[in-house]
Amino acid sequence: MRDGRIRRKVIACLLALLIFGSMRVAGQDATGVPRPFSAGEKLLFRIEWNPPWFLFFLPVMEAGEVEVQLVRELQYQGRKAIEIRFKAHSSGTFVNLVGIKVDDESVYISDAATFCTMEATEKIREGQRKRDINVIYLQDSNRLHIREVDLGVIPNKIRKDEYKEGIPKCVKDVFSALLSIRLRDFSLGMVEKTQVGNADRVKEVQSVVEKKEVVSTPMGRYESWRLNTVALLGSLFREGGQFRIWLTADERRLPVQFEAKVRLGKVTGKLKTANLPAPPEIRSREEEKIRNP
Repeated sequence: MRDGRIRRKVIACLLALLIFGSMRVAGQDATGVPRPFSAGEKLLFRIEWNPPWFLFFLPVMEAGEVEVQLVRELQYQGRKAIEIRFKAHSSGTFVNLVGIKVDDESVYISDAATFCTMEATEKIREGQRKRDINVIYLQDSNRLHIREVDLGVIPNKIRKDEYKEGIPKCVKDVFSALLSIRLRDFSLGMVEKTQVGNADRVKEVQSVVEKKEVVSTPMGRYESWRLNTVALLGSLFREGGQFRIWLTADERRLPVQFEAKVRLGKVTGKLKTANLPAPPEIRSREEEKIRNP
């Protein structure tokens, strides 16, 4: 088995696909649509890797955990914004197989009304690969500025420090894109298109509501909407493939499972634990039920 090549592909698949989760701050969006989550929500997903058929001798194995947390509301360049923090850690048999430990952390600042990303900061720590990447979206001039520093070499090397033109007015990181989708009232066949950014790349991504089904997670069983997400202009993922996510069919529209079929098997994330403070609109209805059962 070509250990080095397979190891790099597994890492690329896992890291490109671990970064899906979503949060929402309490209140309403710019159109007045109520939001089903409030600040303080924290979701933890257990990640598993299912090898492809030609690696049939390898079992389904634990790959790590992903944590997504809405940290706070803040003012950013005179606008109300939200801060989302993401962490990914490899663990278990996966680490022993690929020989590389993953310990990544990212922070995203997005407009609280539109969910358009304003700044993204990523700290990539994957074995010997250590990169710090900062992207600022300059919406008024349809540009972005990216600065990428390689910390894995001595002295540290600046890989990128440049502006990129022709950027859409509203680009969303993967978390903010899922936020805007969760504001929708789902129906079978519904289609949503979004400009999604990753580093200095921007892809138009299409999400389709495929069906409603029950999924099992460490948190329990949930009736959920299944959405399939693909990039229309080339693959959003480095190794190709599609991404599916399951959102609960209740008013919370909680992400409880995701799955990515890629060239090197399948990556699955299931909700393990969740801190779910009720937003005002849900809390008031729950209190009303107590008073008037």
